[in-house]
Amino acid sequence: MSQRRPPVANPFESQMSAFLVQPDGTRAPLPAALRFDRADPFAVSLRLRTSTVQTVTWTFARQLLIDGARRPTGVGAVEVRPAFHDGTRLLVLSLKSASRHTEVQLRHEQVAAFINDTLAAVPSGAESDQVDWNAELNRFHDDDS
Repeated sequence: MSQRRPPVANPFESQMSAFLVQPDGTRAPLPAALRFDRADPFAVSLRLRTSTVQTVTWTFARQLLIDGARRPTGVGAVEVRPAFHDGTRLLVLSLKSASRHTEVQLRHEQVAAFINDTLAAVPSGAESDQVDWNAELNRFHDDDS
């Protein structure tokens, strides 16, 4: 059996099957992708194509996906919880803004493969080793000017 290797590209992205949960509980298929960049190893981004011309991107802590695969987690704008639908294991992301609340369902096995790739690229606990803290401090200082 061959072991999976993390993608060589940085950043890397995984296309996903996703469903937008409508207010009446019905589900609509939605093209989605999860993205990881070693330069920002604490975060992942979820890109949702809501129409042929519009894309929405949410960036949140990678740890939310890791923890949310096992138990409900998150407070505020992004919450993640495991779920089942018609026998399929899912991850439900509740995405909240001041004016909207959206629920997106992702297939658990696709998210798990993505998370495994991110952990192979940057192991849990080694995230801060990837960050150029001097550059971040300089950027923070430059933003204050």
